Amino acid sequence: MTASVRGTVRRMQVAVRRFGLPVLLSGVACVAVTRADPADFQAMPGLWRVVLRVVSNGHAGPARVEWHCVNEGDDPWARFAALPMPAPQCRRSDQHRSSTALDWTLSCAGMPVPSGRGRVEFDTPEHYTASISLQGRGEVLQVEGVRRAACTGPSD
Repeated sequence: MTASVRGTVRRMQVAVRRFGLPVLLSGVACVAVTRADPADFQAMPGLWRVVLRVVSNGHAGPARVEWHCVNEGDDPWARFAALPMPAPQCRRSDQHRSSTALDWTLSCAGMPVPSGRGRVEFDTPEHYTASISLQGRGEVLQVEGVRRAACTGPSD
């Protein structure tokens, strides 16, 4: 064991003897439960492959693939939640953002308010799933996005 590692272990042992293990563990717990700032959205910039499937009567239709480049600092609402609306008269409202998800309600003309819900959820900074559901119809759109590469130029 190197001298620096031995010194660190010795300081930890002294701290545990002096302040007790519960104090040490409570400090570790405070660090572990610190929440990320929602403004620090956890999606990586780069070239994203997005697969969209329209769902009808509980069955996902054929895949439609889209590619788009996300740059550092892009608005996640514009880049990841800009999903095709189930009807032209539907609008997003009550938007909520955490560091790994975007949630919203849908208001569609001629339907009860709220008419539905949408969600984009990142399980890693390079992969997400998304869906839109409507009242009375259930899920109407499934989406999966995977980051494939860095963007190489402004025209990407």
